Amino acid sequence: MEKSLSNNSMNRKRQSTIVQIECKICGAPAKYSFFGVVSCNTCKMFFKRNGERGKETLKCLYDGHCEININNRHICSYCRLIKCLNSGMQVELIRSSYPKRNKTNRKKILITSSHQTASPIQSKLNEPQQVTLIDNHTSICEHC
Repeated sequence: MEKSLSNNSMNRKRQSTIVQIECKICGAPAKYSFFGVVSCNTCKMFFKRNGERGKETLKCLYDGHCEININNRHICSYCRLIKCLNSGMQVELIRSSYPKRNKTNRKKILITSSHQTASPIQSKLNEPQQVTLIDNHTSICEHC
């Protein structure tokens, strides 16, 4: 009888349910919420690039009536940005990017700072040394 109970419990295994979440902008599969809305990575990056510039810089060729989906989301940036904003994406949640450094300036800074912070031992090693020469003709002993 114990065997039949264990078989019944094994037959009742939980079925894993995979919930497929769609991007609120284009309908592509999405996992996370970005800028306040569940969206895919491509829409996240699109909003990050274009959200701060605003809709004034973009123009729609079709009077703002474009359908945005996974197949044509790249065609009209204006309508895609409007759909991002209407779905609830917030420009305030975009972090400012780090300023890009010029590699040549960084090298110059490292070179100048290394010369200024040289230790006394390093500066002694870099100085030329004076060598005292002994004349072979002079005797070491005065009595000789």
